[in-house]
Amino acid sequence: MKRILTNIFLLFIISACSSGLTFRDTTSYIQIAAPDGDILGVEEESLYVFKGIPYAQAPIDDLRWKAPKDTLVNNEVIDATEFKSECIQPASESFISNWNVSVGDEDCLFLNIYVPKNQTDVSKNKFPVMYWIHGGSNIWGSGDFYDYSNLATSQQVIVVTINYRLGLFGWFSSEHLRNTSEGLDKTSNFGQLDLIKGLEWVNENIASFGGDAKNVTIFGESAGGHNVLTLLASPLADGLFHKAISQSGYVSSYSQDFAENVSELSSKNIFKDDIKFLIDDQDVADYLRSLSAEEIYQRFKKTADEYVYPITPITIRDGIVVPEKGIYESLENIDKDMVVVAGTNKDEMNFWYIRSDYFYNSTGEIILRLKRSEDNLKSWIKYRSDIWRYKGAEEPLRRMSKSNDNLYSYRFDWDEQSDSSFAGNYALFVGASHGMEIPFLTGDFDLGPITFYVKPFLFPDSSSEGRLALSDLMMSYWANVAKYGNPSEFVNGPKWEKFTSEQNQLLILDSPSSGNLGMQTIPVIPDSLLSTIESDSALEIKERCLIGWIAVRDFNEDKRPKPPFSFCNNFTDEDLYNLRNLSEGRD
Repeated sequence: MKRILTNIFLLFIISACSSGLTFRDTTSYIQIAAPDGDILGVEEESLYVFKGIPYAQAPIDDLRWKAPKDTLVNNEVIDATEFKSECIQPASESFISNWNVSVGDEDCLFLNIYVPKNQTDVSKNKFPVMYWIHGGSNIWGSGDFYDYSNLATSQQVIVVTINYRLGLFGWFSSEHLRNTSEGLDKTSNFGQLDLIKGLEWVNENIASFGGDAKNVTIFGESAGGHNVLTLLASPLADGLFHKAISQSGYVSSYSQDFAENVSELSSKNIFKDDIKFLIDDQDVADYLRSLSAEEIYQRFKKTADEYVYPITPITIRDGIVVPEKGIYESLENIDKDMVVVAGTNKDEMNFWYIRSDYFYNSTGEIILRLKRSEDNLKSWIKYRSDIWRYKGAEEPLRRMSKSNDNLYSYRFDWDEQSDSSFAGNYALFVGASHGMEIPFLTGDFDLGPITFYVKPFLFPDSSSEGRLALSDLMMSYWANVAKYGNPSEFVNGPKWEKFTSEQNQLLILDSPSSGNLGMQTIPVIPDSLLSTIESDSALEIKERCLIGWIAVRDFNEDKRPKPPFSFCNNFTDEDLYNLRNLSEGRD
């Protein structure tokens, strides 16, 4: 968090996807009559945009840590001409995350709709609907960050983006709350319930915008991809969507007991000083709901600061939203007609490594110099990214293949960044990093106010032809999943073959001129990967122990095993956590 450049890189996805909306010159309005009330949006050159539509009541006061409630319909026109508040999350100042304070508001359950222009009476259309779930570790982010107007207009689909409760407000497990609640309010996964409520709103209202409620595709990246996989596993989401795309998602869930009693960031631990003199469950629940949002945020931060690498128990197997048997096992019984895409990026971990003093010396705002050997960095990137692929794509798809054969897998490989003696090897330092595929789906490579400084390195002019061709191809693949349930339909590109557990086929997404675009079979085999890590001389002994430790943990949904190699006995958990913090730039 010490270099301007690396923090700009962390936020380039947000800037790239949001800048277009912020500065549009809107000249006229459109009003839609929907079941939830009349909604006023803005008319633009090729589409209509509806911003900040409430899909549930504000989860404040007595509604904090409860299932979202239906909006109250009245005769007032809903003003959807400006974006509304993001949910409570860490602040960002000058491209640098500031965890000391929060921004946003608890009143944040809004969604946005991008509707292609087709007919004056939009309700006469029947567009496929794509429902975007943003990433951000389920701790930060907003649907407002992403401008999907290009995808909507070029592919003739409706795109919905959504806010949902984050962090401690979205995922919170407390026996005191559970003991004083009924029905869905007994959950620990409030953010997931928000996403389900948003889908219910779409199902009830989207026809008024020209959308087909019987053809809804959910898609999301990072934590959004994780949330896609969780919705596939949740019985409460049955029938609310028909296709799903998980981009760099992952499977991770925790037991109720771990969330409440074991985790460093358990509810009991965070509020132990507040409730130690309170005995009655209702008194505790009332007290927790009486705290301001900032007070809750500060208690979370204070507790997190007390530990080397605290684990936040996000997504809990509460038996309500998420079955107690877990996500992996639940995915084995998904609807046989569901079409699912799951993929990752070749260099996922560069998103974190580029901000790390462990790997880099920074000599300016743009210039990066590698502190360690290239072979060392490449090993870190490959192994950690392969682990992510196993956890987020291959294993979920294998599980789903037991009941479903409408599955597709991909890996995003585009890495045509600048390589200069002036700034460094950006193809290595950034590459196909976590989140790098998003601008290819928005069709927007302009980085807002940081364009001048960063775009020449991330998206140089020399990459323009291949980059734009890949962007067009990816938008077509994604939209065709929504339209036809077949990504290759009417696409002038490689046929995207289905995934099978026997072949582990995946589509490599890269510039057409790279010679890399097309189907490949490159499975991640856990035992083989561990063996390679164990013997990799480019890594120090402690590094092998950490990466192996992360691997055996991530190969399971909820296990906390020790490092797998005999030579790791000299390293404590704290030693490895410290190295993980340092390598990921979390110090």
